[in-house]
Amino acid sequence: MRKTIVAAIVGAVCCAAYADVAVEDVLARREGADINVRVTVNNPAKTSQKGPVKITLSVRQTEADKWQVIKTWTDISKLAAGNRVSRDFFQANHPLLRQLAEQGAFEIRAVAEAPGAPKTGEKVVSWKDTMKGK
Repeated sequence: MRKTIVAAIVGAVCCAAYADVAVEDVLARREGADINVRVTVNNPAKTSQKGPVKITLSVRQTEADKWQVIKTWTDISKLAAGNRVSRDFFQANHPLLRQLAEQGAFEIRAVAEAPGAPKTGEKVVSWKDTMKGK
């Protein structure tokens, strides 16, 4: 009986460890004066990840600056195995993103977390304004 209980606990822990979340991509697009940031998160595991999956979007001007959170999404109730989900954020929704975009270059960080996920997914990208005049 004791071995059965231990085996059940080990099995449950192993199965739970297979679910995960990862930041697949962070993309900043500019059209005229408007910036859109798209974050794509996936579940590379073979089992569904229970939610809520939390995605936190932060920005900073340079590596020397502290990250400032501009958006947090918690509306993803679960993420099926092998699936992905994207969320968009527009600069009009936050004055700091507008200010950084006007200054040219900045960094964007997306962090994905989920209950019981063995690790946190994170991705940092630098964005340089290469579309001046458009």
